[in-house]
Amino acid sequence: SGCLVVYQLGIGSRPTHPPAAYCAAGVTRGRMNIPIRSYWQLLANYLKPQRSRVALLTVLLFITIGLRLANPQIIRQFLDAAQTGAALPQLVTAGGLFLLFALLVQGISVAATYIGETVGWNATNALRADLALHCLRLDMSFHNTKTPGEMIERIDGDVMDLAIFFSQLVIQVLGNLLLLIGVLIALYIEDWRVGLALTVFSVIALITLNKMRHIATPHWKTAREAHADLYGFLEEQLSGTEDIRSSGATDYVIGGLYRQGRKVYLAERKAGVVGMLVWMVWQTWHVAGRIIAFVSGYYLFNSGLITLGTAYLLIYYTETIFGPLRHLTMEMEHFQKSAGSIERLRDLLATKNKVLDTGTAQLPIGPLSVTFQNVYFGYNPDELILKDVSFQVPAGKVLGLLGRTGSGKTTIARLIFRLYEVTSGCVQVGQCEGARHRDVSVTDVPLRELPKHISMVTQDVQIFRATLRDNLTLFDPTILDAQVIEVIRDLELSDWFDKLPKGLDTELESGGKGVSAGEAQLLAFARVFLRDPGVVILDEASSRLDPATERRIEHAIDKLLNEPKRTAIIIAHRLATVQRADDILILEDGHVVEHGPRESLISDSTSRFNQLLQTAEIQAILA
Repeated sequence: SGCLVVYQLGIGSRPTHPPAAYCAAGVTRGRMNIPIRSYWQLLANYLKPQRSRVALLTVLLFITIGLRLANPQIIRQFLDAAQTGAALPQLVTAGGLFLLFALLVQGISVAATYIGETVGWNATNALRADLALHCLRLDMSFHNTKTPGEMIERIDGDVMDLAIFFSQLVIQVLGNLLLLIGVLIALYIEDWRVGLALTVFSVIALITLNKMRHIATPHWKTAREAHADLYGFLEEQLSGTEDIRSSGATDYVIGGLYRQGRKVYLAERKAGVVGMLVWMVWQTWHVAGRIIAFVSGYYLFNSGLITLGTAYLLIYYTETIFGPLRHLTMEMEHFQKSAGSIERLRDLLATKNKVLDTGTAQLPIGPLSVTFQNVYFGYNPDELILKDVSFQVPAGKVLGLLGRTGSGKTTIARLIFRLYEVTSGCVQVGQCEGARHRDVSVTDVPLRELPKHISMVTQDVQIFRATLRDNLTLFDPTILDAQVIEVIRDLELSDWFDKLPKGLDTELESGGKGVSAGEAQLLAFARVFLRDPGVVILDEASSRLDPATERRIEHAIDKLLNEPKRTAIIIAHRLATVQRADDILILEDGHVVEHGPRESLISDSTSRFNQLLQTAEIQAILA
């Protein structure tokens, strides 16, 4: 028991609706009870923008139902007229009307199906976009626990099951319920006894089906989770194909694929077997209904209470009842599948962002100071990475950040961007207002504002499957081509750029295929030049470059930091990388073990930085 918070997302790029709380009954005796209003709320949110199509679909459904109720009346008149020796033109007219109505039913059914599918796909595409936007807004602590394959299955696979939910629910469930009601009314008009018997039969059948509505939901949810695990496994193994083949681990991977596939098979088999129970119940009721129809028709016809045409009408209407019941049964199975997907999507939408975007402070253009005050942080609450870290980088100064792998250097950069929220303490950026200087917590700055003033270059550069222009501007249409080309010239990439077949319109491959590590690194620097930030963070930015390319990038870094003056944090393993730093900070096991002006630390023979320089010189001599 308890309360599950679900965010009602808007359509497309519109802001999300305020969160609404839905109380979930939890799991009771193996059944997952999901409030029915959750389904209707989901339908209302995503069908409302398509209300004109839904209205047209409703009209078509009513016309179809009316024709299906009228057609057997024509057959009854035909049979009774033929039995009484009516003239041939009267029989031909009845037959023609029957064919016309049958063709109209088929034509309107095709149109209704087309509109229903359009509604379903538009709704699921909007839901898919909202889910993707919701996930992109979640902090990195969420994404660190999810594989890309799992997220693809959650956002695409689960939503795919809902396409039937959105399109077929309207056509099949509501349409067939209306048809069922219309048939029962027609039966009451013909003979109240048959109408009463089949009404009782239909009510009991529907109650039984409704009771079994959730019987397979937990099993279909387990099946969807097994699919997510499979896609996560495939994504992980395919991305490491080179390492797998070079280490001879192919057989191990195939074994893992077999185990994941077997989990999917067992989960789907169990869900399918449980879902078959609903179908078996429907077959039982189908046989019982036919017995009622034939016995009632035979008895009334032999008693002279009805004509042959009316007996046919009763049997036809009774058989028509099974159509709605059969479709409702099938939709129960689809409903159970979609219920598992809805439950998983509810869980995803209920995930809250730990980094709240509530700030309103605006940062000025130009260099900013960066201050850490007694910062504690850990990706896992039980394992702190940073422990009581305090330092300040004055505006326009360069800090060299040193430390072993795992000491917390990159974590500091992530906290400046608010990719994670600090456990305790404060991260601040400085604002210059005339002669005054004021520090503002990064929590008071809108999340969209920080990347405009702070940029970072890392060892791993993300190249998108897009044009060179979009890769450099990061899809910002306000940056002119002339600015892009000027930056390319400044970074001495002209020779490479001139060889591209379509210049800025050249399509680059995702993952940087066709671009060397050095070229990718230079493209990352080009992005920073184009954004013109006040704070630059270089995280081992030149560690993957050959000496010739490194000389080019060193020249670019000098220009980046000094024209105009910018604040910089240079994260490095190699001491040569921080020679341009004004101050040095050394981290060890999450603690600041040394912090001060670089020149002072060099001249102090007892400083940790001085000892590191001496060790580096000895290693260079030995090399």
